[in-house]
Amino acid sequence: MSSGNVENLTFSKPSLNKPHVLFVTSNGAGMGHITRCMAIAHSGSEDFHASFVTLSSSAEVIAQQGFEYLHFASSGTTGQPARIWNNNFYQFFNELTRKNHFDAVVFDGTWIYRGLRDILVKKPDLKLVWLRRGLWKKSASIDQLPEMEAYCAQILTPWDIGDRLDEGALSQRKAQTQVRGIVLSNGALFSRESALEELRLAPDRNYALVQLGAGNINDISDIRQKVTTAIRVQSNGSVIPVIASSPLSNHEQSDANSISLRRYPISPYLRAFDFVVSAAGYNSIHEIIKWDVPSLVIPNLNASTDDQKTRADALCDDIKHFTALSDIEIDTSIGALLGWSENREQSTKQVAGYLKFIDNGDEAARAISETIRL
Repeated sequence: MSSGNVENLTFSKPSLNKPHVLFVTSNGAGMGHITRCMAIAHSGSEDFHASFVTLSSSAEVIAQQGFEYLHFASSGTTGQPARIWNNNFYQFFNELTRKNHFDAVVFDGTWIYRGLRDILVKKPDLKLVWLRRGLWKKSASIDQLPEMEAYCAQILTPWDIGDRLDEGALSQRKAQTQVRGIVLSNGALFSRESALEELRLAPDRNYALVQLGAGNINDISDIRQKVTTAIRVQSNGSVIPVIASSPLSNHEQSDANSISLRRYPISPYLRAFDFVVSAAGYNSIHEIIKWDVPSLVIPNLNASTDDQKTRADALCDDIKHFTALSDIEIDTSIGALLGWSENREQSTKQVAGYLKFIDNGDEAARAISETIRL
């Protein structure tokens, strides 16, 4: 059930007596789990050696970022009942920890799998750090959390712009330690000219990036069509929609009047676009903040635990960021963004003030290193 760029389940050993940290990510509907962990792995590279186990079908991006990984097919992918899948995951993890020494496991996911918890009982010296995104919906069940938290040496929650409006299921829990928000930015941010050249987009045209996700939670093709049509009509064809195809998507997400683009990570190229139309997932929103790109945010209300509406509302208190839940709001917001793009000299200080709460995973990497030393 496993694959990857590692032979015989044996990862390369750390050099210079570095600790070995295994990042384990759930499959997820988006790229958040993998992206956060890779940001931390890059930032902590001087202090620990990082390897990955992921359930995500986009596992190959880990190798593209220079890390060894193993992919273990999720319960949803295999069609196995949870009990059987957890037993198989336990056997896999048991063999993995027999062949490799890990000083800590960093798990990024909503629920810690039973197969992993059973290994921690068998290996009490193996420290578990739970990297747990906050901003859960009010409706999310937290009954299992005390049991899961008991397995953890540390629980880290990255800062979220929606925290100040958070009244959800996790908002009153005190078990976690907050670290700065995490954005993967181990490379340079290209200038507009360089970004357009890298993406092979004509330099004499204007573009809007549309990144509404992979469509794994619900069908987003209709809303994507409404967005691209609104951009073309309201700009009289002067702004071309560019649809970002997620690494999790098996098909190109485009139509006859837009351009499809598959690039991960997309954030280094954001200067190529006049504005972004985005879902309100953790990664996308905080990349928009870090790189100060005007945006229309369309929260996905069907996410199981992630309160995307609250995150969108928090961002859209700023005058160059908008949110929409209806066709009319989409049209109005895109019209406002088109007007904004004609007045780029305007700026606001509100979003810039949030930058002190965001880094490349540095603070989380330091917290993991400190947990290992303890």
